[in-house]
Amino acid sequence: MALLSDQFEFTRPQALTLTAGVLQLAFGWFDVFGLDPNYHVIQVGVGVLGVAMAWRHDLARMYGLLLLLAFGMLAFSLDDVTTEGFLEVRTALIGLIITLARPAKHAQE
Repeated sequence: MALLSDQFEFTRPQALTLTAGVLQLAFGWFDVFGLDPNYHVIQVGVGVLGVAMAWRHDLARMYGLLLLLAFGMLAFSLDDVTTEGFLEVRTALIGLIITLARPAKHAQE
């Protein structure tokens, strides 16, 4: 748990959500994998949503659940193996990790 001040602290799901959002933004902005331009728009949108939802614990959990359900359903609907399919499976697994991550216990002072 990263303690930023006495009043404001991030839990593990929030830190994971912020990290996933920033990475989705970076992968969407820069053409790392040579994807379809429409997929970049999806990545940027998912990244912005992650950064916006990282500021509250319950929203961070909801973001993980949304990633798991949305990208998991997309991954199961694929007929062939593509780079986009791999990224959908990866994003669904990130959502699972965010959803199941336990918040850290408060530090003993």
